[in-house]
Amino acid sequence: MNKRLLILTILVVGGVLASLVLKAKIAHSAPEETAESPAVSPRGDVFLQNKKYQEALRAYQKALQQRPQAPELHFNLGLAYAGLGRYREALASFQEAVRRSPTWGRALANLGAAHLKLQQNQEAADALKKALKYLPDDVDSHYLLGLAYGKMGHHQAAREAFEQALRINPGHQPSQKNLGMAYLKLERWEEAGNAFRQAARLKPDDAEAHLGLCVYYLQIGDRPAAAREYKKLKELDEKLAAQLADLIK
Repeated sequence: MNKRLLILTILVVGGVLASLVLKAKIAHSAPEETAESPAVSPRGDVFLQNKKYQEALRAYQKALQQRPQAPELHFNLGLAYAGLGRYREALASFQEAVRRSPTWGRALANLGAAHLKLQQNQEAADALKKALKYLPDDVDSHYLLGLAYGKMGHHQAAREAFEQALRINPGHQPSQKNLGMAYLKLERWEEAGNAFRQAARLKPDDAEAHLGLCVYYLQIGDRPAAAREYKKLKELDEKLAAQLADLIK
C-alpha cells in the first residue's frame, strides 16, 4: 500500500468556523473605547445571543448609522453576517473593526477565521499571527492558525500550532484531532496514533477521530484494529466511512 497516497485520500479534519460565531463573545466595547462611549445596540446584542441573526443584523446596521466609527459595532455586525453564512460581508465587517482598532486581538482572530472560511489561507494565517501578539494564550487562535497552515501544506508549522493550543488547554479536542492529522502528513505514525487515541478519549463519538485511527492502523499494517475502528466509524458517520471503504477490504 502506498502510504503517501493513502494519506492524500483523507481530508484535513476539524471545523473552521466554530470560533467565528459560537465562541466569539459579543463585544460591548473595543479596547480603545471608554466607559463614556459604550456600544448603543443592546437589542442587537440580545438578538445575537439568541442566534436571531437577521434581527441582529438590522439592529447593528441601525446603530452604525449613529456611530459609524464604533469598532465594536462593526465586530458584532460581522458576527451577525457570519451567523447568516454571509462570510464575505462578515470579513468586511471584521476588517473595518480592525482598521478602527488595530490592536484588538479578538477582532484580528475573527478576521482570520473569516479568511479561513473563504479559503484565503495565507491571509488567515497573517491575521491570526497578529491576533496572537495580543492574545498569546488564546487556544482558538492557535487552533485556527494550525488549520490555516495545514491547508497550505505547512504541516510542521501546523503541528507546532496545535501543540501550542494543547499546552494552553490539554483538553482541546479539535486541536488534538488535527494534531493527529498533522503527524499523519509528516509520516510520524506512532505520534499520529497517540494523538487520535487521545482525541477519541476526549470525545468518543467524534467520527473524524476514529477515521484518523483507522488510517493510522492501516498505515502500520494492523488490519484487525483498523477493522474495529472502521466499524465504529460506520456507526457514527457512514459517509465519512465511505472514504475508506475500498482500503479496508
